[in-house]
Amino acid sequence: MTNTWGNVMSTARRRSIPVCSLPSFLGLCRLMPLNWLILWIFLAHEAQSNELHKLSNTTYLLDTLLSEDKYDRKIRPGLGGPPTIIETNIEIRSFGPISESEMVYSMDCYFRQTWSDSRLQFHSHQEVLSMDWKFLQKVWIPDTFFLNGKSSYLHKVTVPNKFIRLRKDGQLKYSMRLTVKASCPMHLRKYPLDTQACPLEIGSYAYPTEDVIYKWNAADDVTLSKDVVLSQYDFVNITTSERINIVKVGDRSDQRSILAVHFIIQRRRGYFILQIYAPCAMIVGASWVSFWINRSDAAGRVAVGATTVLTMVTMGFGGRGREKVGSATAIDWFVIMCFTFVFSALVEYAFVNYIDNYEKQQAKKQLELDREKKKKEEAIGSIAEPAEEPPVETTNSGFTKLRLPGSHGKDNYTRNKKISDDHLRQKQKELEKLVQGQSLSIRRRPFLRGRLSLGKRGYRNRHIASKVDSYARIVFPVTFALLNLMYWTLFLLIMDDEISLKDHPNPYV
Repeated sequence: MTNTWGNVMSTARRRSIPVCSLPSFLGLCRLMPLNWLILWIFLAHEAQSNELHKLSNTTYLLDTLLSEDKYDRKIRPGLGGPPTIIETNIEIRSFGPISESEMVYSMDCYFRQTWSDSRLQFHSHQEVLSMDWKFLQKVWIPDTFFLNGKSSYLHKVTVPNKFIRLRKDGQLKYSMRLTVKASCPMHLRKYPLDTQACPLEIGSYAYPTEDVIYKWNAADDVTLSKDVVLSQYDFVNITTSERINIVKVGDRSDQRSILAVHFIIQRRRGYFILQIYAPCAMIVGASWVSFWINRSDAAGRVAVGATTVLTMVTMGFGGRGREKVGSATAIDWFVIMCFTFVFSALVEYAFVNYIDNYEKQQAKKQLELDREKKKKEEAIGSIAEPAEEPPVETTNSGFTKLRLPGSHGKDNYTRNKKISDDHLRQKQKELEKLVQGQSLSIRRRPFLRGRLSLGKRGYRNRHIASKVDSYARIVFPVTFALLNLMYWTLFLLIMDDEISLKDHPNPYV
């Protein structure tokens, strides 16, 4: 070890390299970690001093800006000069529910306002100062309210959800999270095929247009989050506007700046088609089955008619899917139309049954008249008929034989009576077939002596019942189809929604 160190020293001398002694080198190595530790402590102290300096400067800056002798939060910016411009924008996070009975809607949104206050301009290395809700108690803020609001509130969990940012040029941006419940006047005469426009009106509660003017932010006035979905409506358009309202305050009238946004929403029709329109149409079709049932089956036809009528009353007028409004809506007219067809099918069978019974009664009366007429004809014929000469017969022996008419007349009477009874029995069978609803085929012949005549005159209304059923099988479906075509054309294409849709590009469809 000694020889090695000596060699190193001798080599260093020959090459003129300054070296230190071994003890000095080892001591320097021990001092290096301590030097690094001292340097780190010094730098940390400098950084902390800078942060404290900055914080003290910010606190001093705010205290200077908000001192009572320089700033009064009760006075608007630029008092006595031009009005303060309040730029407003809204970001909607959720929309709904919408109540047709109360005519209100609600939404959750971020409500932002931006204005400039020259009294809060400052010079600092920081461009923007972000403050919490407590800072709002020290600066002037606009007294914005919702003209058609019902019960809006600010979210306060876990702290009041609002903040303000102050830029070095004196611009303030105030944001808060609100749930707004506002009125929405609806026109429900086309319900559920309607389109509604729900407004939201924003303005100052106390300041006239000489002090405060509201304007929409040109970049993003009203935006809708991509995850906003309505259960019963689709967004058609969102329109914004600015106007001046005249408000009477005491003996004078003030002009107030108003911002308005209209949410154009269209009701989804799938639920109503599946729950109301399609079932009612199928019930109407089921009522037409009775037209193919034999009219003599009164129990079957009455059961079909009564069942469809009661089902139509329960489904159409039971309140499901219908709003309680003062006038008839589109769905009310459709239900009334379907109920009319179902009830008409039941009335049609009542008419057919009446005509059928009327035909049977007429057939019975005609048969009785034929019997009475036959008896009269027989009585008149027997009186008017001349007496027959008794037959004389000459025998071979020259005697004359006289045949008495007793036996011959008795045979003729028996034969005629038998023919007449057979004819009456045949007509009786035909009458029974008519009563049972079967077709009756009768030869149209004039009344002849000794025969029953079912003439054309007494059966003028025959087969009317069958013709009514045949016509109903065609008239009812065709009429229902035509009325449906008129209904959907009227409410979808012709009748308007009583709202003005502005020609704005629609990014929400």
